[in-house]
Amino acid sequence: MVETILEAEDIEYTYTDGTKALRKVNMVVRCGEKIAVLGSNGAGKSTLFLHFNAILQPERGCIRFHGRKLSYKKDEIMELRRKIGIVFQDPDNQLFSASVLQEVSFGPMNLGLSEAEVRNCVEKALRATEISDLIDRPTHILSFGQKKRVSIADILAMEPEVIIFDEPTAWLDPRHAREFMQLLDELSQQGKTIIISTHDVDLAYSWADRIFVMKQGQVLTDGKPEEVFCQQEVISSADLNRPWLVETHDEFIRLGLLPSSTCLPRNKEELYESLARPCYNVFRHF
Repeated sequence: MVETILEAEDIEYTYTDGTKALRKVNMVVRCGEKIAVLGSNGAGKSTLFLHFNAILQPERGCIRFHGRKLSYKKDEIMELRRKIGIVFQDPDNQLFSASVLQEVSFGPMNLGLSEAEVRNCVEKALRATEISDLIDRPTHILSFGQKKRVSIADILAMEPEVIIFDEPTAWLDPRHAREFMQLLDELSQQGKTIIISTHDVDLAYSWADRIFVMKQGQVLTDGKPEEVFCQQEVISSADLNRPWLVETHDEFIRLGLLPSSTCLPRNKEELYESLARPCYNVFRHF
C-alpha cells in the first residue's frame, strides 16, 4: 500500500475580513502522486496550499505530514518547509536575490551546509531545471519563463519530498507551458510528489493521477481524472468545463464512431488508437 505523505483533516480557515476560505477540507496525498486541484478563483486552492507549508495555521482541523500532526513549533516548521516547497504563480513574488547563484544558494546555506555541499545542491537544481547557463545572470533581467525555472530550482536545492505549484502554466505561451509540464513529469519520475492548482481542465485531465475539485472552500469531489469528469453536475457546479478529450469521446460514441464500451482516452494518441480499431464504423458513416 502506498504511504500517505500529506493530509488535510477537516481544515477550516477564515481571513481577517471575515471571508470563510476553507470549510472542513479533507485531502489525502500519497507518496509519488501527481495531484491537480481544480476550482475557480476564490475556491480555496491557494489558501489550502499555504496550510500545507505551515504559512497559515488552521482554526480547526489539522495538517499531517507522514502521519504526524503538525505542532507548529519553530524547528518543525523549518523542517516542513524544507520538505514541502511551494512555487508561487508569479516568480517575482518568490525571487529576491541579485543573481541566480545567490537566489538558489539561499536555502541550502540556511540549512547550515558546507560550501561544497551548497554548491552541489545548487548545481543539481540548476541541471534539473536546465538553467545552468544562467548561474551568473542577474535575476531581474531574466524572461518570465526563466524566472519560473529559477523559482523551481530554489525549491529543488532544498531537496524536498513534495513540491506544490500554484497555477504553474499561468502566463506561459503554449510551447513554454508544454516544456514546463515535461519538467514536472521529470520531477515526478525522480520520486517527487507533485501538487498543482490549475484552471486548465485539459492539462489536469491528461497529466494528473488524481484530481480534487473545490468550490467556495470545500472539496466537492476527488478521484481519478476519468471518474471526476464523468460527474457532469459537479463539474458544472464548480464552473468548470469538461476536457475536450472527454467531450470528443462522448460525441464519437453518440455518432456511432466508437463502441459505447470504449474507455475514456487520457491523451490524443489514445483517442486516435480507439478510432483506428473500429475503423469499419468510421467508414460506414461516409
